[in-house]
Amino acid sequence: MDYIQVSLAESIPEQARDYASARIGSLDRYAPDRVDFAWVNLTSDKSVIHAHARLDLKWVEVQAYAEADTVTEVIDLLRERMRRQLVSMHSCVPVHN
Repeated sequence: MDYIQVSLAESIPEQARDYASARIGSLDRYAPDRVDFAWVNLTSDKSVIHAHARLDLKWVEVQAYAEADTVTEVIDLLRERMRRQLVSMHSCVPVHN
């Protein structure tokens, strides 16, 4: 993956940046095409952590959203939702002869 930008709200610990980069950055192996850019945003309101991510592939954008009680839980849930989307895209990719 060429580039990952991780944005954290003030209430999110800085360690979440590395965890999000590693977990979301590993998704490129599931993508049907090269991932040019990844963006992850982590915020919180009271006891809920919110995560939104976007992957820009050459020809499409993949997005996912998740909520959970902890930073690691929300990032893992977000990663799984994006992974499922990427895997399902393999059957949608046109074959050029």
